[in-house]
Amino acid sequence: METHKHNVETTLNYWDDPGDGSRPTPIFIGRGKVTNKRPHRPHDFVVADITGEEDRYSLDTHGFQFCKHESKEERFTDDQTIQAAYYEECRQLLIELTGARRVHIFNHKVRRGPTQWHHLGLHGNNLANRGPVTRTHVDQSYAGAELRLRWEFPDAKEADALLKRRYQIINIWRPIETVLKDPIAVADANSVPDSDLVGAVMVEEDFHGESWVVRHNPNHRWHFKYRMTRQDVLLIKCFDSETSLARRALHSAFEDPEYRDEASRQSIEVSLDFIFIIYPGPPPANFSDATLFAMTDAPETVEWQGKQVPVWSMKTIDYGLLLSQDPAEVEKVVKACLEEGYFQLDLDSIDGRGVLDNREEVLKLMNRFFAAPIEAKNEYGLIDSHLGYEPVGSRTGAFGAGTKDGYEMLKVSRDEIQLGSPRVPSPIKDSGELRILERAIGSCNTVTKVILAALSTGMGLTGAERFENSHRNDKPSTTTLSMMHYLPAEETGQHKIGHQKHTDISSLTLLFSDQWGLQIRPPGECGAREMGFVAPKPGCAFVHVGDSLRFASGMKFQSCIHRVVPFNPTEHRYSIAYFLRAQDDTMFMDSEGRYVTAKEWHDEKFKAFTDPPVWQAMAPRSMILGGMKEDALSSSLPSKFSMGRYYCQIKKSAHLFRVSSITLLEGVTGAL
Repeated sequence: METHKHNVETTLNYWDDPGDGSRPTPIFIGRGKVTNKRPHRPHDFVVADITGEEDRYSLDTHGFQFCKHESKEERFTDDQTIQAAYYEECRQLLIELTGARRVHIFNHKVRRGPTQWHHLGLHGNNLANRGPVTRTHVDQSYAGAELRLRWEFPDAKEADALLKRRYQIINIWRPIETVLKDPIAVADANSVPDSDLVGAVMVEEDFHGESWVVRHNPNHRWHFKYRMTRQDVLLIKCFDSETSLARRALHSAFEDPEYRDEASRQSIEVSLDFIFIIYPGPPPANFSDATLFAMTDAPETVEWQGKQVPVWSMKTIDYGLLLSQDPAEVEKVVKACLEEGYFQLDLDSIDGRGVLDNREEVLKLMNRFFAAPIEAKNEYGLIDSHLGYEPVGSRTGAFGAGTKDGYEMLKVSRDEIQLGSPRVPSPIKDSGELRILERAIGSCNTVTKVILAALSTGMGLTGAERFENSHRNDKPSTTTLSMMHYLPAEETGQHKIGHQKHTDISSLTLLFSDQWGLQIRPPGECGAREMGFVAPKPGCAFVHVGDSLRFASGMKFQSCIHRVVPFNPTEHRYSIAYFLRAQDDTMFMDSEGRYVTAKEWHDEKFKAFTDPPVWQAMAPRSMILGGMKEDALSSSLPSKFSMGRYYCQIKKSAHLFRVSSITLLEGVTGAL
């Protein structure tokens, strides 16, 4: 049954920007009074009623979320009762909805006053008549969020530790009686660029904070829920340190002309700081929150799918030292590639922060792109194996046969960006967003070339033998910037999960992800070391050695066996991977003893990635795992089981698909 929509034609009040660059007039709150002399101007909008479609909107995607919740509190007239009982209800609600580890509540406001309450008792106590705020705003600016956190946690060490974690500031807004007059509207965060927001000082007693006021923009999309009741709760995001998601939602009360003469609105809002711990799993019994936040090392294991799974450590390489070709750091990165095939690269310095800034801009772009309709994202489809859009379910999933991957991906070619003719879908075709991609690709290219140069030096290579000489910018290659969006399990279904186990085709992979989910298998035969997680580290990127560099090193370097699994199946996960690949005509010997070009290896392995699992089982291990030994089987495969024959045999022997993967391997090998 279709729900009737009560959309409202109304006005919303925006800051009246004088246009001279001056800051907005400060607000002063104290001694029972609010003084707000900022000029605002009304602008016409239609506020859309989302009744019946509440589930379409979420904190991470839109910056706000509606839910149902019963409270034991009814009148909200006693502050002590609110703080003792209702605060705990809000804390538990937020933990349930977000999985937050720690929630800190810092204030609440009950509103029962009339619409024009600001003008009442200007020389007395207008806070006693606090009513709705009819001016578009966000309670904290990005800078103001840190000011608030440091105010609430005055110990500098604790505050510094908290700021290294993901944290949010959320308002929980609830009607005390059914709302007809002056309902609250929220704006879709995706419709509000940061350029529309202006920091404005707010002084509350001894606390000096900063909020956002808003410049008018007719493209803002405003929503509300008609006739909210006591059981309707609205969560409004004021700040999120995670830049790849919706970070804030404008909000304001507005007039519904139909109910202008109704009794004044009654509502309560509770403001909360809450923190996401990036080290998941239950802490030891003797851990306090402060101890947990102060942790700098990842735990040895975490609980996943009902069992304890290892968390493998990675060496950390200092990019600034590597850029200077520091001998000790060069030796360290060479050792990491020889022994493990992976490391973390610390970019949190003057030399690397620009790369991190570019990452943040790409994450914002990804959020906009992946929110677009599938028809727009898939405008060109997959143009080539290293270029275009791949929808969810294009490849085998993390758990092999019977599963598909759980991510969608946009791949942008470095060559096309360099030539100024990129084929990218319409949601990111404007020049500003192409510049974002150009800067990101350029900075990632520089970082990976610095690593290659250090490896060449550390391995004693000279002249044409140096690795970077087969990665020239003026030669064609399949080098790609890939942007991946892993969807929550409820959106993909139980059979579309993660990203299959593999080694990368590339020479080097520079991978950015602040969310858990990446698993690696450290080198070792016979499964001596199982798949385990690696902990994201603030300011760092993961670096994987790929097949091409392993081959170019004469099999001295290790390739990184890895996959992505849904650590938290309810979250949207975003990652950015820059795949530096050798120029197309580079020749090397692969793990099967064949001489192949970089382009041939790329095309053959990409086909294997997209093959059905039963076909993948027929391929040599050098295909998906780049020749890396994982168990006894991988070391016993005959070398004559080559890739060319693999494809030929698949075409000739379709009947072999009916037997098990082990039988397939034996049967096909015997037939060659």
